[in-house]
Amino acid sequence: MKGHPLEVFVAYRKHEVLEGDPIEGIAIAKFPNAKAAKDWYYSEAYQAVAKYRGHGAIYHGLVVEGVS
Repeated sequence: MKGHPLEVFVAYRKHEVLEGDPIEGIAIAKFPNAKAAKDWYYSEAYQAVAKYRGHGAIYHGLVVEGVS
């Protein structure tokens, strides 16, 4: 995450699923804009570790536009 403008709000804390399939965890981060989020996601550093994530679980990555 070094060098990327993000603020982590939640990272794998206690949670309760009210609808849908069970999940093991969730992380929510705030970026200044969608481009910054995609720059982090497609960065060489993140992609180097992301390739191992799919070996142990199912992951979903989303970019959601927020409220100003």
